Amino acid sequence: MLLLVVHTASVWFCTGLVWVVQVLVYPGFAGIDRAAFTAWHDRHTRLMAWTVSGPWALQGVTTAVLLVVRPDGVPFWAAALAGVCGAVTVAVTVGVSVPCHRRLSAGYDDEVLARLVRTNRYRVVAWTAGGVVAAGMVLAAA
Repeated sequence: MLLLVVHTASVWFCTGLVWVVQVLVYPGFAGIDRAAFTAWHDRHTRLMAWTVSGPWALQGVTTAVLLVVRPDGVPFWAAALAGVCGAVTVAVTVGVSVPCHRRLSAGYDDEVLARLVRTNRYRVVAWTAGGVVAAGMVLAAA
């Protein structure tokens, strides 16, 4: 059960963070003084990496373990679905979000920011769905 608790806590931490980023942080980029934007953005990305890397890594490790060892009552398909949700967050981050942040680190760009906000919705959906799956696994094991 500890495995599921750690998994669920890490997924829900990331879920809450991605919702705050979607609703507050990314839209707030537009209000940053353009002269200070690059330094501000670089600080944001550095601190965000520190904030999310531990919980996100825990999510990945616990998902991998759950694919091999599941508590009684937790079906394989639930662990596999958790894996798909996690994989989507990685794919969108690596394939879309990181390139957008790299472009923004060179200077503010309305189009790049709009793409970042628009495509971050996929991470919001994937992490939220992963949180629901994690909660379902806890209930199944209880």
